[in-house]
Amino acid sequence: MKKFIMALSILAMGGSAFLGVVNKQKLMEEKDLLAVAQKAVTETQNQLNQTTADLETAKTEKTAAQDDRDKISASLSETQQQIKRQDAQIMTAEQELEKMKVEKEEIDLAIKKLFPPGSQIQNVQQLQQAHQALKDQLTEAENRKTELQSQIQQVQAQVAQSEQQVRELEAYQIDRAKQIALNGLEATVIAVNRNFGFVMVNAGQNLGVKPDSAMLVKRGQDRIARLQIRELEANVLVADVVPESLAQGVRVLPGDKVIFENTK
Repeated sequence: MKKFIMALSILAMGGSAFLGVVNKQKLMEEKDLLAVAQKAVTETQNQLNQTTADLETAKTEKTAAQDDRDKISASLSETQQQIKRQDAQIMTAEQELEKMKVEKEEIDLAIKKLFPPGSQIQNVQQLQQAHQALKDQLTEAENRKTELQSQIQQVQAQVAQSEQQVRELEAYQIDRAKQIALNGLEATVIAVNRNFGFVMVNAGQNLGVKPDSAMLVKRGQDRIARLQIRELEANVLVADVVPESLAQGVRVLPGDKVIFENTK
């Protein structure tokens, strides 16, 4: 029995030792596995980090690409709008050109109807040239007219000057004739005012008498006084008797004769 128990003990101790060896080996394997696993985890984490970084880069590049695409799309849209506008302008210009061609043909037809065959004017260009030639002739005629008007004005000024000279000469001759006639004129004292010392004479401007005309009063052959004109009218004058010229004891009386002296 004891042997059996001892055998069991030995067997148990051997089993424990075996289990210890087995457990130690398993622990070492597990450590190796853990190290491998940790390494794999580290590599995986690194790959994950790299993948995450690559993903962010890809997102950034995608955003930039989208922005570029949007810009290109907007530019393309603007270009298309410009093309449409240019096409519309071209179409309008073509329509205007076609309209002008039709109008030109109508004008050419009207010109042909208006001007007989063989005329120098058969189309719009020739009509425009003829119109320009007429305008040039009109301009030349206007310039000539202006020149002639200037010459006419000069001649008129000369004529006016000559007429003025003639009028002045005529006036001088008339005045001279009056003065000559006045030298031989003999007027009469028609009234005497004793209170105010003036006389009235029947001669005036119509006979060539002037405000500064010198007059003598005669009675017979005697000169009895000198007169100085106070008022002068057309046919009569009022004159003062110059005091120092009056002969002593003599008075001017109505009926005395008046002559004009030294009139030039």
